[in-house]
Amino acid sequence: MNLFRDVIGQESITLSLSGALLNNKLHHAYLFTGPAGVGKEAVALELIKIVNCLENKSKLGYCGECASCRQYASFSSDDLMYIFPSLTKASDSDKILKERADMISSELRQKAILKGYHKFSFKSGRYITLPQINEIKYFARFNSINRSKKFVIIHPADLMNKEAQNSLLKILEEPPADLYFILISENQSVILDTIRSRCLNIQFPPLNESDIKKYVTDHYPDTEEDRISELASNSFGSTDTLRKLVSDSGNELLELHGELKHIFTRSLPPDTTRLIDGFIDKIKEFSDTETDFVFRRTMEELLSETYGGERKMSLKGRSVIMTDFEHFGIMYKRNINPRLLLINL
Repeated sequence: MNLFRDVIGQESITLSLSGALLNNKLHHAYLFTGPAGVGKEAVALELIKIVNCLENKSKLGYCGECASCRQYASFSSDDLMYIFPSLTKASDSDKILKERADMISSELRQKAILKGYHKFSFKSGRYITLPQINEIKYFARFNSINRSKKFVIIHPADLMNKEAQNSLLKILEEPPADLYFILISENQSVILDTIRSRCLNIQFPPLNESDIKKYVTDHYPDTEEDRISELASNSFGSTDTLRKLVSDSGNELLELHGELKHIFTRSLPPDTTRLIDGFIDKIKEFSDTETDFVFRRTMEELLSETYGGERKMSLKGRSVIMTDFEHFGIMYKRNINPRLLLINL
């Protein structure tokens, strides 16, 4: 029996988690990994609602009407802590802190309305830091007022710095009763092996084209059939990428992809460096989702055009090139010098 109703695709994952819920075998810590926009947060949020629904006596999912469901649906539950890279700076005034808190609350409400299929529109901080893990320790000290199971979502977990990861490890080694962790990551390779070994790892694949087409039909009903197929093909199985393509910035992203592809395939030094500088200047205000699309689209086309047809590329060779691009993505998100990163790539 599948208890999940809000998740697009990912049926094998939701069936497995449904089995764990029905048999009372929920793991104390999960690591959800996979590309952006494939439903990791959607599964996490619905899992939490199912576990704590006050009317879920028959174990048929969550009701959506009880006090617990309403609180989780608005991110207002005292039993849920959502950790993401800190935006706080020591020099921030009270006014800035208040404005930022309001902005974050608004974005969390939007994430709840879209049932996890929403990425923050603001640029987050560089890292999840030790003080944020200390907040989890404080959160863990107290029992739930509602006698519910408490949850901590850490997203993206791969942006925890080393001090934060080591501190989290101590909690995971001796987890408090009725406190559960869901770590969400696109790049689990930068998470400590000791943390990964204490989590149940679930790998989320990209959504298939039929799932993406259904998403387009449900959310953009006026889209023409030819356009639906084009969007499904270009989204790489990600609802995040899909939403960018149908937004006003969609054409701009495709143009930037064309520029980057030209840099890789057509430019020669010293012109390459000049083109890289121009490209970086254009993407510096873009979100992670937007830059991810530009680089992923470029990588896929380079691989397809270079090694497609009769000249098949070995899985090992393809994996090496994909790893190089993924490494670039990790370093770029950590604010390493993008010019040097691109020249190296």
